[in-house]
Parts: sequence; C-alpha cells; structure tokens
Amino acid sequence: MNRYYIFAVLTAGFAVWIAFPVQAGGFYVSSDLGRNFGESLDIDGRDDDRPSVCDEYINPDYALLTGTDGEPNCTAPRTGDAIQGNFSSDEGVLLGIALGQRVRESRFRIELEYFYRDTGYDEAYHTPVGVGGTYDKSRNELQTAMQRIDSLTSHNLFANLYLDFAQDSRFVPYIGFGIGFGFTDLEYAALWARNVDPCAIRTGSDPASCPAISDGVPTGIQRNLAGTTTTESEKLEDTLFGYQVLAGVDYALTESLMLGVKGRWVHYDSFRDRDMWDQLRSHAPNLRRDGSEPVTYHLAVDDIEMFGISLNLKYQF
Repeated sequence: MNRYYIFAVLTAGFAVWIAFPVQAGGFYVSSDLGRNFGESLDIDGRDDDRPSVCDEYINPDYALLTGTDGEPNCTAPRTGDAIQGNFSSDEGVLLGIALGQRVRESRFRIELEYFYRDTGYDEAYHTPVGVGGTYDKSRNELQTAMQRIDSLTSHNLFANLYLDFAQDSRFVPYIGFGIGFGFTDLEYAALWARNVDPCAIRTGSDPASCPAISDGVPTGIQRNLAGTTTTESEKLEDTLFGYQVLAGVDYALTESLMLGVKGRWVHYDSFRDRDMWDQLRSHAPNLRRDGSEPVTYHLAVDDIEMFGISLNLKYQF
C-alpha cells in the first residue's frame, strides 16, 4: 500500500474537520443493507518459471542443455510465463454502518463509514490451449489451462462528506463523496494440467536439446511430464485506496428516525499480490531438488469497481 495515499486520506479528513465545525449534539448513526454489483475483472500477471526442460525433477540432465551460443540454457535470467484471465461481473451482499455529524448551520454532513462487500464471482476462466503468453508450454505440453475466482471481499473504511437538499416535505435527497481504503481478499485458484499421454507431449522431443522419440517411444522428459499439474488455491490480499460517489434520499419516519435508499459507485486501485504455487509440475514449487529456485507468481487485477444499492436506516441524536 502506497503510504502517500494513507497520508492524503488523513490530511483530507483533518482538513474537512477543521474547515467545517460540527454542530453540538448533531450526531447520527446509520446502517445499510443491500447488494453490490462488481465489475468484470481482468487478471494480468506472470510467474518466474523456466521451461519445463530446466526443471530438475523433470530433467535431471538440465545442466547439459545449451543454447545456440553455447551458454547454459537453464541459468539465464528467468522470464516466466504470462498469466491472463477475464471474469464476468457478478453481485453479492453489501452491509454498512456509519457514525456522522451535522456541520454547524449548513446542509453538510461528515461521516466515518465502514462497509463490507462480498462479490461471489464463482467463475472459471479456461485459456484456449495453444494461444496466449504461455504459448510454447500451452502448445507443447498443456492439456488444461484454467483459473478461477471464487469471491472478492473487502472491509472498507471511508470518510464521507454529504450535501443534503432541503425540501418542504419528509423527503431529503442528498449527494456525497468519500475516500478511504478497502482491505481486500481475493479467493484465487489455478490448474495447469499436462497431457497424460507422453507421446502427445512435444516438450523434450527436440533432438537439438534432448533425445528424440524413436519408434514412438517417449523420452524420459516426456514420461516425467505426462499427467503432471501446476496448481494453486490461495486467498490473496491487498489494501486498496478508493473513492466513492453516493446519492440517495431519506424519508423522515419521526423527528429522530429516517429510512432511505442509497446508491454508490466505488472505484479502487489495482489489486496486486504474489505467492508461490502450491505445486509445480506435481512436485514442490522449486526448480531444484535442493529447494533452490522457488517459483512464484504475481497477479494484478484491474477494474475493481463496485455499484451498490442499499436500504439505509438513520437515527439522529
């Protein structure tokens, strides 16, 4: 989390507090219950894996592989494989509670709000085999390339400023703006599965680097790769700066109690996190048997926006 965002939010909140002296006794508490509608998500990431022939578990003779320049193929800087996915929009529960106060002799209100959103995407994205940033592995060995997002949840803390529009009735419409943070969890899973038929795998059959198939007999590399999987199932975490625009209308049930409808649009920074694979080609997520060269991935998830609609109950002291 960028510390400058935190500083900006604290500074803005302090400035609002100083600029708008509050009215004594003008406190209120409110609660929200409704639905959130999450935007579609785009995953863009990369791991730091090497070609499968550089995996000591798959190819014990990886150190003998050389490129056209005569240098070892498996010691160059790791470029890894691209990780991409697209997930449709979905919805879930929205809950909130807030403490606010009226600004003295004005139609402004300041408010500290907590709200929780749970967007249940529950969707798998299947990358077409033979295309994409992992083209060589996809074309030569993979049979399945799948990613999944189960849910995106966040605990949010926002400072809001509202403007109420006076009406000659019990109805009070308003607009608002807020800034804050979303402490966000993303339930992510992935599966990269190799063909179970060794003879259907091309990796390791190139005579320029490994013994070629002879009379349909697979090489050791192909046998070691067949049926292996790279998997992950993890709850990823990040703290996101966000801002929201709000609008709604309250209806005065009594002098102290108001019932209303509130709508909001919330925009967040990109979500970013990294982790190690649970397993890499059906073994520990390292390229070497001594545990060295662990393979990690990092993901960036864009378009984390949310629309929300909720019923709001407000009690004024």
